[in-house]
Amino acid sequence: MDEIIQLFKDSISDNVLIKSEKKGIQKLINQKGFSKREFDLIRSEVYKIAREHENRIPTQNLIDWLETATKLTLQEPSNEHELNRVFFSPGHECRSAIIQQIKNAQKTVEICVFTISDNEISDQIIKAHKKGISVKIITDDDKTMDLGSDIKAFLKAGIPIKIDGARSLMHNKFCIVDQETILTGSYNWTNSAADRNFENIGTRPNLCV
Repeated sequence: MDEIIQLFKDSISDNVLIKSEKKGIQKLINQKGFSKREFDLIRSEVYKIAREHENRIPTQNLIDWLETATKLTLQEPSNEHELNRVFFSPGHECRSAIIQQIKNAQKTVEICVFTISDNEISDQIIKAHKKGISVKIITDDDKTMDLGSDIKAFLKAGIPIKIDGARSLMHNKFCIVDQETILTGSYNWTNSAADRNFENIGTRPNLCV
């Protein structure tokens, strides 16, 4: 989603959304398969960009840009299948998908993950907690004391943590956001999962739990 917003920011620099820019944004939107909530967030950012430029560019140019940008964000997913998305590592797709879903959270983030040591993800979890989002975490007891584990940081921030305490590993890797969207796959929430490992994570919206 951040990539789309940046394209809109770039496009307003010359006061108009030219044809090639529209095609680029449209292509990326089609590839990403955004949910209704994500379209709403993008549209909100478009209005914010317009307000930031209202005294910088001619009014008619701004109106034309806003009208075109808004049309691009008024799409709705054609069916539920298109909302299901899968991401792979190495690379930052999985990390970005996790961070974006946590950013999208309105009420709850329920995490059940073997280990968490990726500071970018952890920072977003703590930010969500500080915003008043109900964040709960279940993790494996064997991993809580690992070098780089962010469990202590979560506890310090006041986030409820449950340790499994079983002899066998608590090897789940899933997260439920607002009791609607689930993220699950092989991906551990670690730097090595993003930088070196071959992992995957999928997002499934409109889940009823």
